[in-house]
Amino acid sequence: MKKHAAVALVLLAISGVPAFAAAIDVADVVTDIGAQLVPVGLLGSAVLLLTVGIKAFKWVRRAMS
Repeated sequence: MKKHAAVALVLLAISGVPAFAAAIDVADVVTDIGAQLVPVGLLGSAVLLLTVGIKAFKWVRRAMS
């Protein structure tokens, strides 16, 4: 019985039954993501600047001792 079920499943998968789903409107999501580019970029720049500052401070402190 399991063999027949597997064959039926394969036949259904390759039969190409069309799906009549409505198109999803993603325009609002794309607009919201685009609006967040500047704040995310500023936050990333601040984190990078802080990381480089800490590394430079440790490097200078090690060079002076």
